[in-house]
Amino acid sequence: MLRLPPHQDSFMFDGPQIDPALAAQRSNRRRLTVFIAVFAITLLPGLTWNLLRPAEYRASARVEINSGNVSAAIDAPSRGSAREEKNPGTKVDLLTQAQILTSRKLLEAVLQQLEKEVGLPPSFDKDPVAALQGAISVTPVAGTEIVELQAIGESPELMARIVNTLIATYRDRLFAAHDTASSGAISDLRAEVDRLGVSIAEKRAQLATFRSRSGVVSSERSENESLARIKGLSESLNKANEDAARAEAKLRTLHDSAATGRSPVFSRDNPTLASIEQRISATREQLRDMERTYTPAFMAMDPTAKALRARQAELEQQLAASRSSSQQAALAAAEEEAAGTRATVGRLRAQIDGLRREAQVFSGNFQEAKAMEEDVIRLEGTRRNAIERLEKLGASESARLPALTLIEAAAVNHKPWRPDYLRDALINLAAAFVLGLLAVWFVELFNRSPSPLAGGATTVVVPQPWMPPALGIKQAPPLPSLAQAGPAPLQLSAAASLPRELSADEVDALLAGADEDGRRLCAVLLLGLTADEARNLTLRDVDLSSLQLTVDSGPAVRRLSLPEVLARALAGSPGDDPERPLLVNQTGQPLSQSDISTRLACAAIDAGLDEAASVSPEVLRHTCIANLMRQNVRFSSLAPLVGNLSPEELAAYAAASDGPRHKHGDGADPILPALRNAALW
Repeated sequence: MLRLPPHQDSFMFDGPQIDPALAAQRSNRRRLTVFIAVFAITLLPGLTWNLLRPAEYRASARVEINSGNVSAAIDAPSRGSAREEKNPGTKVDLLTQAQILTSRKLLEAVLQQLEKEVGLPPSFDKDPVAALQGAISVTPVAGTEIVELQAIGESPELMARIVNTLIATYRDRLFAAHDTASSGAISDLRAEVDRLGVSIAEKRAQLATFRSRSGVVSSERSENESLARIKGLSESLNKANEDAARAEAKLRTLHDSAATGRSPVFSRDNPTLASIEQRISATREQLRDMERTYTPAFMAMDPTAKALRARQAELEQQLAASRSSSQQAALAAAEEEAAGTRATVGRLRAQIDGLRREAQVFSGNFQEAKAMEEDVIRLEGTRRNAIERLEKLGASESARLPALTLIEAAAVNHKPWRPDYLRDALINLAAAFVLGLLAVWFVELFNRSPSPLAGGATTVVVPQPWMPPALGIKQAPPLPSLAQAGPAPLQLSAAASLPRELSADEVDALLAGADEDGRRLCAVLLLGLTADEARNLTLRDVDLSSLQLTVDSGPAVRRLSLPEVLARALAGSPGDDPERPLLVNQTGQPLSQSDISTRLACAAIDAGLDEAASVSPEVLRHTCIANLMRQNVRFSSLAPLVGNLSPEELAAYAAASDGPRHKHGDGADPILPALRNAALW
C-alpha cells in the first residue's frame, strides 16, 4: 500500500457540495424512465402483431401405398425376376407417389369434387390449384411404405375434407392407371416376343447361307480343314526349329573341340577306342611291374622291356589315328544333320507361307460367322426372358394390383396448430426486457459521475496514523503526497512482475508427481539454476564425495551444497561417462528449452497443481529465491547462491522487500525441505 509520512496532515479539496443521496435518486429515476419507455415501445407492437395473426389448423392422415408391379416388370428386361420380386414400396417409388399426390392434375379433380360438395373458400378464388398445393404437404415416412398427408388452413372442417377427398380421388386414379398399364404391358410383351422370333429366324437363315458360301462348317476351329492344316504345319515347324537348333549346337561344339585339340569322341561311344585304351593300360601296368623289380639299366638291356615299350608306342599311335578318324566322321555326320534340319525348316516355312493368304481369308470368315452366331444366341436369350416375363405377368396379375391402406383418416382438429401465441408472447416479453436493459446501459454510458479530483466537488480526508477508525469518518482512498513530483511506485505493481511462487505443499506434490527424469529437472531448478545452466550440467559437475554441485556454464560460477539423497540421485551410475549431460531426452541429447518447459508442464499437470500450465523454470527459480528472501538474506549474497540477477529482477525483489536485510549467504539454507525428503529419491 502507499505510505504517507507520519507528520502529514489531513487536507481537503473545496468546491460545491453535492448530496450523494439526491444524485443516486436522480440516477435511479432516469434509469427507470428509460427502461419503461424502451420496454413499452418494444412490447406493445410485438403483442399486437402476435395477437392479430389468424389461427391456422392442421388436418393429417396416414396411408400405406403399394403402387403395384406392372412398371417393375416393364423396366426389367435384363434382370429377370430379381427386379419383379422387389417390393415396389421402396423409397424411390414412394417419392414418386408423393409427387403424384400433389400434382396439378390430381388436385384439379379434388377441387371439382369439393366444389360439388361444400364449395370453395374465398382464398381459393384466384388460383385454386396453386392455393391447394400450398396448403397440402405429403411426407414419406423413412423406412416404411407410409406417407403422411397434411393440409393447413384457416378452416379445420375444410382441411379435413380436403385430405380425405384427396385420398379417395388418388385411390380411384391409381386403380384406373393400373388397369391401363397392365393391359398395355401384356400387349407390349407379346409384340416383343413375336418380333424377336422373326429376327431370330432371319439371323439363322443368314448364318446358314454365309457358312455354305465361306466353307465354315462349325464354330469350333479344330473342325475346319484349313485351320487344322495350318495348325499341324505350325506344330511341325516348331519341332523342326528345335531339331535345327540342336544340330547347330552339336556342330558348333564339334568345331570348338577340334579347334582346341580336344576329341569330342569318347571311348564309351567307340568300342575300337575302348579296346586300344585297354591294351595301352595293360602294357603300362606290365612296365610298372618290371620297373618295381628291375633297375633302369637292366630295363634298358632287357628285350622284354624293349618289346613292351615298342608295343605301347605303337598302340598310342593307333589310338591317335582312331580318334582323328572318329572326329572327322562325327563332324561330317553333324554337318549332314544340320543341313537336313535347315532344309526341313525351309520347306515347312514355304508351305506355311503358301497357306497364309488362305488362312487369313478363312479366319475373317470364321470370325464373321462367330459374330453372327453370337447375335442369334443373344436374341434367343432375350426372347426367352420376354416369354418368361409375359408368363409371370399373366400368372400373377392379382399380386401386382395396387393397394392403398388408410391407416388414419383426417379428423377435424379445433386446436390451432400455429401460431403459438403464448410462446411468441414470452419471446416478445424477453426481447423487450433485454432491449430495455441495453438502453439503460447505453444511457448510463454517457452519464458517468465526474472524477473526485476533476472538479473539486468532494471533500477528501486522508487518514493519519493517529486517527482511530472509531471516529466514524468515511475514509477516502489514499492519495499521493502533494509534494511528490510524480506517482509513487506501488509494491503490488512491482511484485506483480515476479513469477508465481510455489508453496511447500505444491513443491512436494510436484516432485512426487514427476517421473525420475522430471524429478531431477525440478530439483536442479529449485536449487536456483536457470534453464540454460541446467541444460549445460554434466555428470562431472556432481561431486558425490563432497556433496556439491558445480555451476560453471555462465558468468555466475558457483558451488552449491547438496543433500546426500539428492546428490546420489543426480550422480547417476558409476559406469556413466562423466561428460554426459545430466539432463537428456529420450535420444540421449541435452534437453532443449521446449523440452524443459514440456516436462515441467507435464509434471505439474500430473501432480494436479492449480494453473499447471504456468509452472516454468522461472517459477521454480523464483521459489528458491523467495525462500532465501524470507530468510532475510542480503541482496549482495544472492549471486553466489542463485547466480546474477538482472536489474529488472533486483528492482522487483527490492520493491517486494520490507526493511533492511542482515543475513549473509553462508548463514542461510538454500535447500527447500522437499529436496531433503529421502522418500522422494
